[in-house]
Amino acid sequence: MKTGKRAALRIVLCFLVLFILVNAAWFVWRTVRYGAYCEGMEKNEVATWIVPRYVHADADGFDYGVKYPDYLSLTGNLSVGWPAESDDPFTDGLIIWPKAFGGYEYGVMFREGNQWLQIYIRADGSAADPEDSEAAAHYQEKIAELLRRAEEMWDLE
Repeated sequence: MKTGKRAALRIVLCFLVLFILVNAAWFVWRTVRYGAYCEGMEKNEVATWIVPRYVHADADGFDYGVKYPDYLSLTGNLSVGWPAESDDPFTDGLIIWPKAFGGYEYGVMFREGNQWLQIYIRADGSAADPEDSEAAAHYQEKIAELLRRAEEMWDLE
């Protein structure tokens, strides 16, 4: 019976060590990957210690945000929002998803009346999906401005 208890204890300890290692590795990776994006930004009021969020507004009214990945996720995001023209806080914007081990994916969203248009784009502002080429061309000036501001803020490369 003692051998069975020892084996069970070893299994529990192995799971505990594995749990601690996975969490520590994720926490360190997340801090290294997203920490540099937050320089000069303020902690958002909805931030938590597990999922930090940072915000910044520039002199032109553009809003910038950094959202760290959720617990044990590898996907967080950076955002650039067009200046609001009314009391509505939701504006046209750019979302950037840093890939886990380098590189980025991009998406934009634009309001058309009461509808939202959301498309994935490439780093040069062109549509990632050929079906969205017309929409990307229509909003090309806004897309270019959002990408330029993101590059200035975070030096994405």
